Amino acid sequence: MNSFPQRMINMEATVYMPNGTPVPEVMLESELIKFLRLEELGIKNPVNTLRYYRERGKLQATPIGGRKAYTRRAACEFLEVMTKKNI
Repeated sequence: MNSFPQRMINMEATVYMPNGTPVPEVMLESELIKFLRLEELGIKNPVNTLRYYRERGKLQATPIGGRKAYTRRAACEFLEVMTKKNI
């Protein structure tokens, strides 16, 4: 039996960026790249990586003013789904 918690991320808890500041409720691609630490992980083209996950329905973006934005909830749910996938 899997003892992994049903919900890893408490959506009410404060979540932090790598630099220690709280994650904003809405992030632009550049902020999401920092939040997910894609560059630190050695991802050569993090914008393409985000597109890859969006196109496969794994990451939800919200269009705002012709740009893609991501809610904190969408980013945390993405991490949760990807983590469960790899268990």
